Amino acid sequence: MRSSHLSPPWLCIVGVLVSVVIAPRTSHCAGLSAALASATESQSVLQPSVIIDDTEIHEIIAQPTLRRQIPRIRFSGDRGTYEFLVSHPPLATQLARRLHPPLERYTVTQVGDGVYTVEDRGALRGEARLIVATGDQRVYRFQGEFRSLANLLRFSGRMVLILRYREVREGGRTFMDSDPDFYLRIDHPFFHVMSKLLSPLISGLIDRRVNMIVDATRKLFDQAQSDPKRLFQQMNTWPEVAPADLEAYRHALVEKEVIAR
Repeated sequence: MRSSHLSPPWLCIVGVLVSVVIAPRTSHCAGLSAALASATESQSVLQPSVIIDDTEIHEIIAQPTLRRQIPRIRFSGDRGTYEFLVSHPPLATQLARRLHPPLERYTVTQVGDGVYTVEDRGALRGEARLIVATGDQRVYRFQGEFRSLANLLRFSGRMVLILRYREVREGGRTFMDSDPDFYLRIDHPFFHVMSKLLSPLISGLIDRRVNMIVDATRKLFDQAQSDPKRLFQQMNTWPEVAPADLEAYRHALVEKEVIAR
C-alpha cells in the first residue's frame, strides 16, 4: 500500500484527479426498469465500442445531480508520456506535488488494482476506482464525502469521470488533447434538490480544483516531455518515490528519449 499526493494526471487528471472526488458513505436503490433505462441513456455518452457492466455508472450518468463538461485541455507531449503517467497514479501525484506545492493537501493511497482512496485534509474523503481503460478513453467511478465552507456544505455522493484523449500533431509538435466529463450524483433526496439549487456554487468549487490540477499537470508534462532525464535525476533525490516507480519511469521515458535520438 502506497500513499502519495493527488494530482490527476490521474488521476493524473486526477486525478486527481485526479480530482474532485468523494468515501464510501452512500446508499442507493434502483429498480430493474430504472437500471435498464439508465444503461441505455448512459451508453450514448460512452464510446460505442465500450460496454460497461456497472449499474452504478449507468444510474449516475442517467440521473446526475450535476454534470460538468470541462473544456478541452491540451498538454504538450505524446501518447506514450500521457499513458505512462495516467497508468501510474502514485508516481504522477508525487511528481505533481513536487512541481506544484498547492497540491500538498491532497493525498491518495493505492489499496488495490485500480482502486485508490483520496483525502483532502478532511474536506474530501473518498474512493476512486478505474472501471474501463481503452486506447483513448478511461472511465472512473468515485464515491465519498465532500465538505466545504467550514463544514456548512457537506454531502455524500457518487461520481463518474469519463476521460477521453487523443494525440494531435501541429506545427511539428505533438500534443495530447483531453476531454473530461463529470457526472455527480447526490443520493440523499434533500441534498440532491439543494445541490441542484446550489449548482453554481458547486460548479465553482469543482472548477477551481480542476484548474489547479490542470496547472500541475501541465508543469508535469512539460518537464517529462522536454527533459525527462533531468526530471529522473531530481526524482532520484526524492525519498517518496518508490524504486519500482523510478525504474519504470527510466525505462518508459528516459530510454525512449535516448532511442529517439
